[in-house]
Amino acid sequence: MFRFVLVLFVLPLSSCAEIEEFQLRNALVKAIDDYRLVSDQVQLGDKKERVLAILLPTQKSLPAGTTRIPDQFVKDGAKVEIHYIRSGWTRDGLTTDDEFTPYIFNNGVLVGVGWTVLGGPKTKGERTPEIVVR
Repeated sequence: MFRFVLVLFVLPLSSCAEIEEFQLRNALVKAIDDYRLVSDQVQLGDKKERVLAILLPTQKSLPAGTTRIPDQFVKDGAKVEIHYIRSGWTRDGLTTDDEFTPYIFNNGVLVGVGWTVLGGPKTKGERTPEIVVR
């Protein structure tokens, strides 16, 4: 009897977790696919407003915790803004730099795209081997 009651409580919990993981995975894949469809429309020298109007709609399906807040600072008299667009995903439960593409603006003009401009990503996802139990 106790086992039956335990199964009644555990099964719905595992199903909810699986559904949430499925929804998260779908949101990430959709954002990444949408990004890849439009990323070639952006060119160095474009105004920030144009670039973000193209890229930000691709990110609208992403839940909280899967995006990054833009950085901004002043360097050599220029206002520098870095916007991070979700462009990849490693299924490791972490949100790391290598899952984003940075777009760097100086005084509202796109001057760089990618981690090479910034010296490389600081954090990387960890691919874990799949364990098969027989």
